[in-house]
Amino acid sequence: MKKNFNKALLVLVIGMGIISCSKEESTPAPTAATPTPTTPPALDPCNGDDGFCMDYGTVTKSGPGKLFVINGNRTRVYWEKGASSTYEQVELDIYSLTPGTYSINGTDADLEYYSASGGAVSVAYGSVTVSVLDTINGVTGTFTATMLDSTKINSGVFKNIKK
Repeated sequence: MKKNFNKALLVLVIGMGIISCSKEESTPAPTAATPTPTTPPALDPCNGDDGFCMDYGTVTKSGPGKLFVINGNRTRVYWEKGASSTYEQVELDIYSLTPGTYSINGTDADLEYYSASGGAVSVAYGSVTVSVLDTINGVTGTFTATMLDSTKINSGVFKNIKK
């Protein structure tokens, strides 16, 4: 009888060892961490970020701008937004490749605003100050103007506008 007891005890010990080595159901398998997508912060040219911004009458217009060099001697800061019936654009031309302050008079500099709803409006008079004019690394400056329809442009800013 002692022999049967020892065999039973041995089977019991081996069985418990096997059971204790098995993986517990409550322990989850490790998984790779899923990265949380992040949205880059939107640039705000009206508060110092790169881009184009102006107060056109009582409406702020802002967003990314583009730089064009035309005929090797004219710098164009170009902004556009919208599509179809909401399309708008601004062309600010500086007839120079040198930083400085220019009268927006059609000779030293020029400015035009276009909207699909209102058409093109040319500048009556204004001023643009270009603090950085580098056709590769960007153009930076400020401007104010009064348009032919008497709309005033205040707080005009363009910063690091590139091709």
